[in-house]
Amino acid sequence: MAKKHGDRRQARKERAKEAKEAKREAQERAQKRRRLQMRVSAAVAVLTLVIAAICYWVLDNRQLMGITLLIGGVLFLVIALGSLASGVQPRDRTRAGSIDYGNRD
Repeated sequence: MAKKHGDRRQARKERAKEAKEAKREAQERAQKRRRLQMRVSAAVAVLTLVIAAICYWVLDNRQLMGITLLIGGVLFLVIALGSLASGVQPRDRTRAGSIDYGNRD
């Protein structure tokens, strides 16, 4: 009987250890993804400014510079907001008590 409980305890410890390792790996992947998104966002911003500067000084076209800044700004905004939104944890709605129906009169 004691051996059976020891085996169960050992299996439980192994499952807990595996779950902890999986959680750590998931956090590392998420951190890498966030770093990549920040790099891409910075690259889009710098590339937009470089292309706008080329349009202004080399091509001497202010309208093209404005369009470039507008498109680059929108792309930067989409990427930046997407990276911020990806870090938000979803709410736990598995329990019935977590659902708020508001005031009931």
